[in-house]
Parts: sequence; C-alpha cells; structure tokens
Amino acid sequence: MILPVDSRYIIVGDVHGCVDELKTLIKKEGFEIDKDDLISSPIEKSSIVLLGDFIDKASEAKLKETIEFIYLNHTHQNFYLILGNHEEMVYRYITKDPRLITTPKTIRNKEMYYNTVDLLERDLELKEKFLKIYSRCHVWLKYQHGEDFSVTLTHAPCLKEYLAKDDETSKKRMVKSASRSQNPKMPLDELMPYIHREAEDNRHYHIFGHLSQPNIRKYKNRICIDTSAIYGKELSYAIVEKEQLSFDSVPFENRQKPAQQSYNILFNFKD
Repeated sequence: MILPVDSRYIIVGDVHGCVDELKTLIKKEGFEIDKDDLISSPIEKSSIVLLGDFIDKASEAKLKETIEFIYLNHTHQNFYLILGNHEEMVYRYITKDPRLITTPKTIRNKEMYYNTVDLLERDLELKEKFLKIYSRCHVWLKYQHGEDFSVTLTHAPCLKEYLAKDDETSKKRMVKSASRSQNPKMPLDELMPYIHREAEDNRHYHIFGHLSQPNIRKYKNRICIDTSAIYGKELSYAIVEKEQLSFDSVPFENRQKPAQQSYNILFNFKD
C-alpha cells in the first residue's frame, strides 16, 4: 500500500506487549489518549504505524491490554498495522491451519515463542478482536516523496527484489526472514548477507524490525528499529515527515517482567 504523502508518520518497532511504552511513545509524539484508550491527534495529518510483532513474549495481562488497545484504534484512518511473523503464526495456530502439522516441535515452539495462542484459545472474545486486527494488517507500506526520497516498511528484512510486491513468495519474505532459532550461532551478517550487500548510499530507505537489537542499527539505507523493548531496553521509532527521517525511543517502564535473550548483532562490522 502506498501511503499518502501529506501525513507525518510515527513508525514503531516491535511492541511485543509493551503497551505502556507504546502509550508513552504515542503521547510523546503529540497524540492524546482519552480515558477510554482512544487515540486522537491534535496535530493535523499525523499517523501511527506499528511495524509488526505487537504480540507474544510479554505477560498475558499486558498481551491482553495490547490487543484491546490496538483493537480500539485499528480502524482509525491514521493508524496502520504491518503484519509480523508472530501475528501470522498465532493466526495459524488459532485458526487450526491444516498446513501447521502438530508435532513435538510445533508444540514446543507454541509454548516457547507464541504465548498469545494459549491466551486467545481461552478468551474467545479477545480472539475475535485479534482476528479483526489481523484482517487489517498490511504486509508492506511505502512512502514516496519525490524521486529522491522514499521509505519502504516491512516487518522483516528481505532481498530488494521482494520489496513492495504482492505475490505470495514476496509477502512471505517480507514477514519473516531466515530462521535465527535454527542457526543460533551464525552471525546475522552471515545468515542474511543480502541486508548489507544490497544496501545503498541513497535516501530510498528500507525500515524493518524482526531482528531484536540492543539499539537502532543502520547501514546506508537499511535500518532496523526493533530495539528490544520487551527485553528491558527501549521501544524505538522512526519519524517520517516530507523528506526528513529521524529517530527516537522511550525506555522500558518495568511494569512487567522483561524477557531474556542473547543478542546477535546486525551490521556488526567496520564499513
């Protein structure tokens, strides 16, 4: 989907149930949230984009709050959602996707990585809300301001040939990249070398999340803004306005127990 150019965009990295941090971020950028959790913007032409993976890893209480908050606001004309691999997998589990064969591995993965599934299987009202949110998710969004400035948004990094395409192979690549869990000791720059090999010194940016990092990672026009809020770090975001791109973040607020992980750092080399 091509985004209107007459709006300012707040593009938020992987939320993973950090709803308190998300609300803080939204307010920091001039939006208002009323007592019923509805977002409004006194700043004309401002929009919010969530870059996928707004569920899983967090406590059940915060996951429920996150889904409820997004559900209340997801039909707002200035609120956009990108599909993450966690939304896609949870959808497959709760809809009994016949392609998802039950094996010891899928059961183990469900317990380890997709704790929203159990919550939704017990809370049918919340499940229906999630399904409605899921139906509104985009695989990609693109902002084009003139010939020399653009920002393409996907959840996962991918080869340039797949960007902003609507065939099934391209959509799959934009939602999930090569498996880190199957290659835990391989550096990301070796596992996904195309990210830096295809990077260019221009202002046609590709912004993505998916690869949790200790800070925003930039290399030429490729930028990862998943800065591990649920791991006790920060919830980061990009701001796009006309032909300007900037970044900011809000800290983890310790309103739930942070998850744990060891970092595999992207662009971990000297240019």
